[in-house]
Amino acid sequence: MGVFVGVFALIIFFAVDFKSNANSDNSWFVYTTVSFLLGATTSVVSGYIGMMIATYANTRTAYNCTKSLALGFQVAYRSGCVMGFSLVSLGLLVLLVLILIYRAVYFTGSNSAYDADGNF
Repeated sequence: MGVFVGVFALIIFFAVDFKSNANSDNSWFVYTTVSFLLGATTSVVSGYIGMMIATYANTRTAYNCTKSLALGFQVAYRSGCVMGFSLVSLGLLVLLVLILIYRAVYFTGSNSAYDADGNF
């Protein structure tokens, strides 16, 4: 997995970011490559967390199904909600941090993304 991510990050850099650098004033932009690497890392961490929660939840669900199917369904449903909310929250947190870092590093002063008001 790591080899694939590394090779694909290089492909993205030379296909997208390197071309953007050639047209700019020697500024170093790696938006796409860094976003891809951070997204791949978040995906791996989310997969690990999700599998840990699912394994634990399946054990609890199977145990509670021996008592009552309604109780087992309730545990399974709540476990799925917890897993879904935690993984989506992790993804949104990483996205927020990435946006804040990009805004602080690349969009300073009058070169802000908020200055694009549509006046042509």
